Amino acid sequence: MSGMKSKKNWGELSPAAKVTTVVLGTIQIALLVATLWDIKKQPAEQIRGDKRIWVGVAFINWIGPLAYFTVGRKDGLGHLLSCRESEEIA
Repeated sequence: MSGMKSKKNWGELSPAAKVTTVVLGTIQIALLVATLWDIKKQPAEQIRGDKRIWVGVAFINWIGPLAYFTVGRKDGLGHLLSCRESEEIA
C-alpha cells in the first residue's frame, strides 16, 4: 500500500487547488441546474426518450448534463449529426 496516494484534507490543499476545486464544482452544479431546468421547461416532444430517465442521467457528474444537451435534446448536437447523415445519404 505504500504506492497509494492518501486523500488530502481541504486545509492541506494549495490555494490554487482550492480555487480550481471551487470553480469546477460551481460549473458542475451550474450544469446540473441548467439541465434540470431545461428538462422541466422543454415539451416531451423536444426530448429524446423519457424525461425521468434524463433527470437521473443529469446527476452523473459532467457526463450526464453534457449528454443531455448534445444527445437528449432533439435540437442538440444529435440533431446536427442526423441532419449531416441525411445530407450524405441524399
